[in-house]
Amino acid sequence: MTKKKFYLIFLMYVVLVFSWYLFGYLPQLQNLETINLKLGEVSQKVAIARNAKVNLENIKKHFNQEQQYLEKEKERFVKREELGKVIKELRKLAQRYHLKLVDFSPGLKDYFAAKNQKIVPLPISITFIGDFISSGKFLDGWRNMPFYLIPEEVTMEKVDKSGRDIQTVVQAKLYIWNE
Repeated sequence: MTKKKFYLIFLMYVVLVFSWYLFGYLPQLQNLETINLKLGEVSQKVAIARNAKVNLENIKKHFNQEQQYLEKEKERFVKREELGKVIKELRKLAQRYHLKLVDFSPGLKDYFAAKNQKIVPLPISITFIGDFISSGKFLDGWRNMPFYLIPEEVTMEKVDKSGRDIQTVVQAKLYIWNE
């Protein structure tokens, strides 16, 4: 009987180990694999979120830089009440090159006709007298002005027989911020 008891105990032990393996160990192993898969997914999501956060910070930084640039550019558009500032700046520039500013005529009719536009190109005519080189330097200096003044047509004529002084008439557009 001892052999039978031994086989019986051995068989019960094998059944017990097999049952533990089947009903205890395998489900835990599957749970562990499921947890590892979920952990991998969460890790990927965290990595994506970190990248998104970095990208968002970069976008926000770039947006702020662009916003500052646009604010600076917006300041270059003249407001209607600042037209006197334009004349003063042009006079200063003309004096720097020893030119005589003869006429500054804005086409206000076009300005008032474009009330619904945010940016209005105001046609202006500027007439000045001086030598050819100074006139060219004067026109070249426009790009450094604190406002948008774009020459469209330049006409030059002799004022005297010596040809030293010329009269320059510039048809230009001054860009106005319409509020």
